[in-house]
Amino acid sequence: NNLAFVLKEQGKYEESLKLFEQILKVQQSTLGSQHPSSLSTQHNLASILQHQGKYEESLKLFEQILKVQQSTLGLKLFEQVLKVQQSSLGSQHPSTLTTQYNLASILQHQGKYEESSKLFEQV
Repeated sequence: NNLAFVLKEQGKYEESLKLFEQILKVQQSTLGSQHPSSLSTQHNLASILQHQGKYEESLKLFEQILKVQQSTLGLKLFEQVLKVQQSSLGSQHPSTLTTQYNLASILQHQGKYEESSKLFEQV
């Protein structure tokens, strides 16, 4: 990853692009596509594409990264809110149940059916 970044900084975009693409394949297969390291590498790829004047490709990649970050951060935020509500308001409070329902819905839309069904059952 450091070598690819140095190549990018030296303006050797093609070499850097190829190396970042190889790194991304390994990261996605071992860490997953939503892992922060994978997203960082995708960001570097989008940046290189931008420097090469490939604005459409760069924009598409930046948009994909943003969607993943929004869904991941949104999920984490709901999980944190739910924990606070459960401890401060109790698990049967209407606000807690609403947050739990919303979290279950997000999980369902992400295809995490087992997790979402457990939460739905509790609501």
